[in-house]
Amino acid sequence: MADHRVRAPARRHQHVVVAFVGLIALMALAIVVLAPRGRPVSGAGPEGTVSQAPYAGTPSTGSPSPGPSSNASTGALAAPRTLVALGDSVPSADTCGCVGYVELVRGRLAALTHRDWAVHNDATGGWTTADVESDLSTAATAAHLAAADLVLIEAGANDFDLGRVDDPGCSPAASSGCWAATLEGLRTGLTQIIEGIHRIDGRPDLRIVLVGYWNVTVDGAVGRARGPSFVLGSDELTRLVNTTVEQTAARTGTVYVDAYAPLKGDRDTRDPTSDLLQDGDHLNASGHALLAGAIITELSSDGLLAGWQGGNG
Repeated sequence: MADHRVRAPARRHQHVVVAFVGLIALMALAIVVLAPRGRPVSGAGPEGTVSQAPYAGTPSTGSPSPGPSSNASTGALAAPRTLVALGDSVPSADTCGCVGYVELVRGRLAALTHRDWAVHNDATGGWTTADVESDLSTAATAAHLAAADLVLIEAGANDFDLGRVDDPGCSPAASSGCWAATLEGLRTGLTQIIEGIHRIDGRPDLRIVLVGYWNVTVDGAVGRARGPSFVLGSDELTRLVNTTVEQTAARTGTVYVDAYAPLKGDRDTRDPTSDLLQDGDHLNASGHALLAGAIITELSSDGLLAGWQGGNG
C-alpha cells in the first residue's frame, strides 16, 4: 500500500504534461488553418500572390511622371516605347515657350499605357515636306526612326505661296488651279516620307500619324484683320490641304488626325484666337493641349493604346 501511495502522484503529473502538449499542438494547427493567404492571380509568382502594384505613376492631364511599369505575368519591367515627331513649327513648338503637343502626347501615352515613352522631336520651324523627306537621311533622325513605335508628322503648310491666299483669281480654291500642282506635290511628298520611314523601320507594328491643320496661315483675330477675302481664301486652302493629307493617310495605311475641328469647330463656328500666340499663326499652351487631346482620342479610337499597354511587351 505504501508503494502505491508514492507512485500515484507521478502518474497524474504525466497526464497533465500530455494534455498540455496536445493543447499546444491544436493551437498551432488552428493558426496554420486560419492564417490569411495572398490573393491568387493568374500568372503570379510561385506562391500565387501579388507582391506589389504594377504601376507607381500618377496620371495627369499635363506631363505625368510615371514610375517604372512591371509586367504582371513575369514581374519584369515593361520595355519603353519611342515617339518621334517630324514636320514644321507646329510640332516643334519652338515659338511657344510652352510644352508642345508632341511632348504632351508623350506624357499622356506614358500615363495611359503604364510604361515610359522616349520622345525625339525632330520637327523644325519653316520646313516643307521636301525638307522633312531630306531629313530622313540624316544620321540622328534615321537613328530615332529606327527605334520608333509611333511617328507624328505635320507638314505641308510651308509648301504653299501663302501670299496668294486672298487673290480673287484663286477663289474658289478647289477649282482655281492656283494650288493644284502644290497639292499634288504635298501628296507625293507625304507618301515618300512615309515610304522612307518604313524603309528605315520595317516593323509591322510601327504606327505613323499624319496631322492636319486648323489653318495653313494666320487665323483668329489676326486673320480677320486681313479682311473677308483672306479669311475665305485661307479657309478654303486649309480644307484642301487637310483633304489631301487625309486621303494620303487612307492610301498609305496611316492614321489621320483632324486639327481643324478641335480649334475651329466642325463648321468653322469656333474662334481659335485664345488658343493662338499673338502672331495668330502658332499655337499657345491651350492650343497645344487641344491638339494633343485630339491625337490621343484618335489613337484610342483606332485601338492603338491597348497594344502599347505595359503588360503587352
